[in-house]
Amino acid sequence: MRAKHTSASVVAAALGLGLLATGCGPIAFNDTVNFKLAAPEPEPEPVTTSHAKLSGDTIVIDDMIQFEYDSAEIKSVSHGILDDVVKVMQDNPRVEQLNVVGHTSSEGSKKHNDKLSTERAESVKNYLADHGIDASRLTSEGKGPSEPIADNDTEEGRIANRRVEFKVTQMAEAPAEGEASAEVAGGARGKPGAN
Repeated sequence: MRAKHTSASVVAAALGLGLLATGCGPIAFNDTVNFKLAAPEPEPEPVTTSHAKLSGDTIVIDDMIQFEYDSAEIKSVSHGILDDVVKVMQDNPRVEQLNVVGHTSSEGSKKHNDKLSTERAESVKNYLADHGIDASRLTSEGKGPSEPIADNDTEEGRIANRRVEFKVTQMAEAPAEGEASAEVAGGARGKPGAN
């Protein structure tokens, strides 16, 4: 009899819990629950860093133009820098004349360095022209070791002295405020009334 009493109490306890749970009221389930998903994170803007910028009468670059050893052949690692110089020239049509100036360290003979710096400057000028800059806007010259910016007695100084500079030698006047250029004001013919 004890066995019946135990099972009866287990059944009663289960029924009591069931009644207690339903005493709270019916549980409603809604199959149309809409969960709002968080908006996806926007893609980050690509960081575009230019290696060149116009500053006064100079196009400043953030790294050196590199050449093959004792050669005027531009290393491919420097193409990005030169492409940014091209962009600066395209974005600044007022730069009418840019002089590409090559420099070397004092290692080796002056004659050899003068020739090498001239060839390297010419190579850079040709790169710019080949990539969309009108050749009439470009000149080049080599200065050899004549204008050092660092001590040629140290390796670091010699590396710094081997460089290419971009000097603006002719800049067009900025149009006066409110004044449109003749091409914009008069179309292809220039001045109104011209044929």
